[in-house]
Amino acid sequence: MLTLTAAARGEPASGAPLPLVNPRLPALACRRQRHHLKGSQPRMTTVISSSSAEIIADPQRFLDDMRAGRIISLTDLGYMIAPKTEVASLADELAEEELLEEIVSYRKDVTGVDNTVFISPKGNTRHAPRVKLAIDPPDAIDPRGKTASIAIGDGRVVAGDVAPELLEQVQRFIQLNRDVLLEYWDYRIDTETLRRRLRPV
Repeated sequence: MLTLTAAARGEPASGAPLPLVNPRLPALACRRQRHHLKGSQPRMTTVISSSSAEIIADPQRFLDDMRAGRIISLTDLGYMIAPKTEVASLADELAEEELLEEIVSYRKDVTGVDNTVFISPKGNTRHAPRVKLAIDPPDAIDPRGKTASIAIGDGRVVAGDVAPELLEQVQRFIQLNRDVLLEYWDYRIDTETLRRRLRPV
């Protein structure tokens, strides 16, 4: 990982370096801000769009944004500069974005759950196995809408909000299908096998 040295930031040598990461530039930042507006998982850190030309023209503003702990998206270079505390979450968000192509969606006729259930393999994510649940709209087949995440291991809600009755449905679905969900998470079965082995509640 590239880091900005204290000298490059104009800070004392004791200052912690800010890592330079590349999570697919402004598209991810824009989607993150839209998710915040939808109320899924608010991000407190501000994302600033900038460019190398703007940094050269006004380096002090660049340093001020870094010292304020802001994430800076360099749109012309395809890089994002972020505080160390944000790097892990940015990496997780990128991994989730990459998983969009591998997520499969099943409605009530397959799962018995009122809302659409999204199932995916682990990809490059670092979190424990989970499924996603469509929240708004509840029958969406596009996982980029408002969703909640439920852990496969113990049925806990790990992201978003789920009504108690709906959560009970999802937890029963997970309990019935935990083995096959984990096999799919670990890339041990294909989508056709997953669909064939899923049991509705």
